[in-house]
Amino acid sequence: MRLGMGRRGLALLGGFMALGGLVAATFYYLNQPRTLRLAVGPLGSEDARMAAAFVQGLNRDKASIRLRLIMTEGSADSARKIDAGEADLAMLRPDIAIPSTADTVLVTRRTFPFFITTKETAIGRIADLRGRKVGVVRSPSGNVALLKRVLAQYEVRAEEVEIVGLGQDEVLPAAKEKRIDAFFSINAVGSHTNNEGLRRLRSAWGEDPVLIPVREAAALAAHDRAVETGEIVRGALGGDPPRPAESLQTISITSRLFASQSLDDNLVGELTKDILGLRLTLAAELPSIQALETPSTDKDAPLPVHSGAAAYIDGEQETFFDRYGDWFYIGAMALSALGTGGAAVFSRESANRRRRAMAGLDELLVLLATIRSTEDEAELSRLGREADLILTRVLGDYAKGDLDTAALAAYRLAIDQVGRAVAERQRALAED
Repeated sequence: MRLGMGRRGLALLGGFMALGGLVAATFYYLNQPRTLRLAVGPLGSEDARMAAAFVQGLNRDKASIRLRLIMTEGSADSARKIDAGEADLAMLRPDIAIPSTADTVLVTRRTFPFFITTKETAIGRIADLRGRKVGVVRSPSGNVALLKRVLAQYEVRAEEVEIVGLGQDEVLPAAKEKRIDAFFSINAVGSHTNNEGLRRLRSAWGEDPVLIPVREAAALAAHDRAVETGEIVRGALGGDPPRPAESLQTISITSRLFASQSLDDNLVGELTKDILGLRLTLAAELPSIQALETPSTDKDAPLPVHSGAAAYIDGEQETFFDRYGDWFYIGAMALSALGTGGAAVFSRESANRRRRAMAGLDELLVLLATIRSTEDEAELSRLGREADLILTRVLGDYAKGDLDTAALAAYRLAIDQVGRAVAERQRALAED
């Protein structure tokens, strides 16, 4: 019996080990790094450089989420990629394009556009730009569209201004050669100052330039949800006395990381946490990463925030046990039910085997009655051999654990009775 129980115990233990292995394999698979596709472009842009830093930082930190870049032609192309399901994430300027199937995760960069000129031009307000040449960096093309939008707010028609598209390296020569009267700067002043951009502006427009902010920023923001209000802080251009001398209200343009609405909330929350953590690890290599900020999660925010990012930002992200606690409970219940069911099955099977093994005792009792009434010595010998076969089978059942010692003792008594009955009947037949 102990041998049989041992085999059944090993089988039950093996079942539990197999189930445990399956659970471990499942959790191992779920905890493997997840790679998401990030659309960004064009190559060499500020967004592309920051995206590349994200890739390197997450790989170096062995984060649970990794990124694979999909290079695009710019914000509009990146928005198309994520809407078409060809990317999971996109980094872009929402004033150029807003994806319809993705929401904000993080604000990656914030800049405060303004006009800059010299005192000699006698331009003191945006309306004075009529009939003048206004320079703007032509890439991305959304810069020209933003300039026209600002001019329209002041009822300055695009045809009343000569818009001169410039490359980054053409701004300084164009200003010094007076090929432009003013320049619409978009990326020079940000929440973390772009020292290189400011150096270029001061080289182009001198140490005492005239700054013309977009003061009707609130009106522009009311008509375009991608435009926000902002401020060029006192001293943003440096110098002593500081330039500007007073903080100036203007518009704010953001670059944002968008995530597809179909991505799991916990996954996006984890990505948000990992990327914000890069502000410390990558600060020395990429100072502009300090400009990362969390978006407003208010319900009336102009651009919706992905529910997973909002949960992390608001401190409502589910913990590991919040996510999988129910599965642990269900698993424990399943293991308990499996154990109980397995024990019941093994108990029933054991009882059936014992019942089959004890059937030989009934056969011996029937055999005993037949032996005592037989009148044929040949038949008597056959009955003795049949008793031997029953004995052999009983010993086999005992070896398999189907019989305990008490059952074996009952068989031994029955076999002894059969043996004596055969001997007595042989003597009686001999005397006759």
